[in-house]
Amino acid sequence: MAKAAVASFMAAPYHGMMTDPAPRDEQDSNRLDPQMLSDLWIFRAAARSRSFTSAARKLGVTQGAVSQRVLRLEGRLGTLLFSRQNGGLVLTDAGEAMLQAMNETALTLTNVLSRFDRVQRRSLVVSCVPSLATQWLVPLLDEFYDRHPDVELFIRADIAMPSVERMEEEGIDIIVDYRLDQPGDLQQLASFQELILPVCSRDYRETMETAGEAVGGAAAITRLHDNVPWVGGPRDFEWQEWSKASPLWRDHAIAERQFNLAHLAYHAARCGQGVAIGRTVIVAGLMESGELVPASDLPPVAGAQYRIMANRPGNAQSPVRKFASWLVDKMEQSQTRAMACVSAKNGSACTIG
Repeated sequence: MAKAAVASFMAAPYHGMMTDPAPRDEQDSNRLDPQMLSDLWIFRAAARSRSFTSAARKLGVTQGAVSQRVLRLEGRLGTLLFSRQNGGLVLTDAGEAMLQAMNETALTLTNVLSRFDRVQRRSLVVSCVPSLATQWLVPLLDEFYDRHPDVELFIRADIAMPSVERMEEEGIDIIVDYRLDQPGDLQQLASFQELILPVCSRDYRETMETAGEAVGGAAAITRLHDNVPWVGGPRDFEWQEWSKASPLWRDHAIAERQFNLAHLAYHAARCGQGVAIGRTVIVAGLMESGELVPASDLPPVAGAQYRIMANRPGNAQSPVRKFASWLVDKMEQSQTRAMACVSAKNGSACTIG
């Protein structure tokens, strides 16, 4: 498709405003020189964002500088790369072909540079949703290093939309996200179905029972919300999913408290401030220690999925795939431990070997 587009725009006349071309010995429009490389990189930023203003913000320059560099590139190539429509930018056929070529070039360079970098640091950059990273992943890192002493991890806690562009620009090797849908431009190495259930402190549950409320149903509670289960996700997704399976819980909240991270809601629950929706992988340790107990005798329901994604996953023995496989194994073990706690009578503290 790109070759056809290139052929079509090379044959097409240029209808934009431009001055007379410079003498051929002064500037060859087909020669890839430092000026053209710089202009092409700026064009790529503008083409990916479809906005000179957004591109300027990312590049740390003025909007006028981006516009001028694109105009210079168009003049040099003798063809329009953008069509300006209703105040926005639309790529022409030439622009689409050039963007595809630049993306392929950037990917090739990124692959080579990343190989150089890993020879020096031999580490994987892992972007993980914050609650999973801080409450669950970090305490388990020694187990990963024991199994894979040749792989170093750099863990980042991020709330951001997963995308190829973000991975390339920020040097990320693996994204671990919690969401319903799989982003279309990334390769999913593995996924794990999370199960969710209401959790609270032991004292809070005893207060609910003392008040005569049915633990499996119409308990008057303060609901603790994770307002950002994932980027773009509904703030009350997990409470809605629980209420579908347990309708008596739907209308018995006496107060609502909001947080932007799940582990903040869990901390509030541990402090006796209300009931949070616990993700079994994350809260397994808190349930084993008795810091949190199930607020219901009903079984957990399905939440979203943990999705482990990469742009360049490598072969079956690559560090990226080793980490993904280890991660899913540990998630399964944690969920098994959490389910043992759910089965324990009245949410009593549980420990398994």
